[in-house]
Amino acid sequence: MILALPYFLESPRGLEMIGLLFWIWMIYECATRERNSSEKVLWLLLVVFAPVLGSLIYFLVRVVKIRG
Repeated sequence: MILALPYFLESPRGLEMIGLLFWIWMIYECATRERNSSEKVLWLLLVVFAPVLGSLIYFLVRVVKIRG
């Protein structure tokens, strides 16, 4: 059985675009949701300077906890 993927997912560019959008979303979430300014700065530094790992860590630790 062949799984039909959207066109943009068929190329590495599509996956890069999804990663970029996820990274931007995590920066936005951190900038708008964090209340403590020192924690906000530390999270933003992690997300900005380690985009892939920092975004995943922030998502799993903070976003899931805040919304869950």
